[in-house]
Amino acid sequence: MKLSRLAGVLLALSTFLTVVAGQPAYAGQGFNDDDGSIHETAIEAVSNAGITAGCNPPFATDYCPDRFVTRGEMAAFLVRGLGLTAANGTDFADDDASIFEADIERLATAGITKGCNPPANTNFCPNQTVTRGQMAAFLVRALNLDAQDTSIDFADDDVSIFETDIERLATAGITKGCNPPANTNFCPNQQLTRAEMATFLTRALDLPMSAPTGFTVDDEDLALVSRYHVMKVDDGADVVYTRNMKYWPRGMTKGLDIEPDREREEYVDSAGRYSGWDVLSPSTNWEFKNIGPRNDWMQLTLNRPARIAVVWRDDFPLPSWLTGWDEGGSVAIDGDLHPVYERDFPAGAVALGSVEYSNEWREMYLILLSEADGQPTPTPPAPDGFTAGTPNTPCPAWVHDLHTTIGPDGAEYQTWHPPIDPVYWCYFGHEHGSNPALIPGNPLIGYEYVASNVPQSEPNMGFKEFIFKDLSGEYWVRFIIHAGTASDRRVCAQFHTLYVSVYDLDGNEKFGVGFKADYGAAFATSDAGDDVLTPTDCGYSMPALVNEVDDQQRRRINVGAGSDNYETWDSREETPQVLNLGMVQFDHAFDIRDPMSHCVNMTCNSVVVRDPMDDNATRRTLLMASWRSDFEFDADHAVGSGEYYTDAYADGLLSPTDPLAVRQFAEEGFRLAFEKNATANRIECSAGDDPWTFAYTCYQLGGDGNLEHLPNPPSMNLEYSLWRN
Repeated sequence: MKLSRLAGVLLALSTFLTVVAGQPAYAGQGFNDDDGSIHETAIEAVSNAGITAGCNPPFATDYCPDRFVTRGEMAAFLVRGLGLTAANGTDFADDDASIFEADIERLATAGITKGCNPPANTNFCPNQTVTRGQMAAFLVRALNLDAQDTSIDFADDDVSIFETDIERLATAGITKGCNPPANTNFCPNQQLTRAEMATFLTRALDLPMSAPTGFTVDDEDLALVSRYHVMKVDDGADVVYTRNMKYWPRGMTKGLDIEPDREREEYVDSAGRYSGWDVLSPSTNWEFKNIGPRNDWMQLTLNRPARIAVVWRDDFPLPSWLTGWDEGGSVAIDGDLHPVYERDFPAGAVALGSVEYSNEWREMYLILLSEADGQPTPTPPAPDGFTAGTPNTPCPAWVHDLHTTIGPDGAEYQTWHPPIDPVYWCYFGHEHGSNPALIPGNPLIGYEYVASNVPQSEPNMGFKEFIFKDLSGEYWVRFIIHAGTASDRRVCAQFHTLYVSVYDLDGNEKFGVGFKADYGAAFATSDAGDDVLTPTDCGYSMPALVNEVDDQQRRRINVGAGSDNYETWDSREETPQVLNLGMVQFDHAFDIRDPMSHCVNMTCNSVVVRDPMDDNATRRTLLMASWRSDFEFDADHAVGSGEYYTDAYADGLLSPTDPLAVRQFAEEGFRLAFEKNATANRIECSAGDDPWTFAYTCYQLGGDGNLEHLPNPPSMNLEYSLWRN
């Protein structure tokens, strides 16, 4: 997928979407719990086909590959995979309370099931698990398979009532057996796992097993809105605010809950002639329902010309900013009929006003949007065999895997993307921090480039960017750290990929390195005290590691539900490897607020993920020069000049043609230092208030004349879209 005219919306989208042949299937966005499974590719294939959304709705982070499939789940798998919609009223006695009742009825209507208690067949047994033999029978009926290769004869199905179905399934190439590589058995009485179900369906439906190729969309396929916010006054200054706001492309329909606040509900009774239009709700916080006149309170950016309609939901007179708008139709919400006012707008920034009343509460208005001709936006296309992303739901893996860039080695790597896909408006469930488009030229970095040379598994969702200007304002500085907090992988991993880059204000690279930085041993941040963790599944002794690394190299991990709700990752030692890259003062730490999980205990072989719908999401700051006088880059101290190559750990120079070579860059004579002033005790960089850019700003902290501490970083959880951060 390539977008052709990004200049006007680049800061909101900040990436080219490309499709590349030959990539591993959906390696980046998939489920958390299928890594290493021999069925992983099939699991991602059924996910991308819209056949499964995982096993833990609404978060869709897990697939539960080893869990046995129930007959109810099997009905849902087959109905979605076969696209069955007809239902003739078949009613089993035992499925009324099942969430799969509609799927069971459709399966029976198609003649794929008769029931589970012949000859009466009054029950379906939705909670009963399915055997591999039963699954063979279901698929043979569903696909009308009748060809049978008599030479196929599994050793263990001769007494099975499903023998004929099993052999027909094997003849069609849908099964190979259950004991590879010999595959002499089928295991007909073995309970079917969800992982095996995925493989059966992928083969049966001939689902794509690799990333789509040759797929493109136009600018017209972008969602109408690229970004939105309201203005909030905080300590006398305007700040960008997005809490309790939501955008629903093509969402205006009867039954839509238009209230973004999860504690309240308001439903559309009738969309009138606005059915299928986009819906955008300004923030419904009470503080915004009684503010005086302000013509730029609600702000949004249009990707192309559009018609905007305002549903005025209050009995008070219209606000002054709606003067001159055309009176349109009406919509009904929660039993009340409301007038609608329309106006056409060009592409670009749009400002709408406040409710203009400060003496008592007013109902918040609602925004509807259509194409410039008044027609709803069309559903964006999807490649053959793939399901398009659905607005306001988790993105299919294939959508995530479109966000790629070319690494220094010519290979394709996943890279930055916004937390919400700009085309399908589906949710990725994680964010990557600062938008690279803040830097002129939008320089994208392939996240897994360094780790691919180790090799080391670093899930894409864990890469976080920090982009800010230096203290003089003359350079853009960029840190990228692999620091995901949703799993226990961070506990054992001593080395994490770190990219550090500097650009001038025109976007020219002055300094750029990537390597496996040493963050030492893992300690507890909890009531248990600052003690070393003792995991037993790291493959090494954590207490022993403490004696091998510097005291200033350590990761402090949350332990227990009552932990301090933050983590710090320190790497303040100028090791020979760091000096090889020209970072002569390396005093830095990452402070991670509201990490997504905490260790169960000091052993930390497992973690507990906190409520993914927590509005705070994960927030991060970068600390520099806490122990030293500065953080300093000095190109003349690097082992190479200009473009040079080292191994992934920066132990020394390598030839550019070495298969393990990692590209580094240092412009000859370049030097930049983040120096503390005379009274500061540290330099701290924190994200601003804009969740669409995640731009950071650095401050001198502590001591006379400086801030004592930064306020808590704001929430960046747009539409509660982050749950695997």
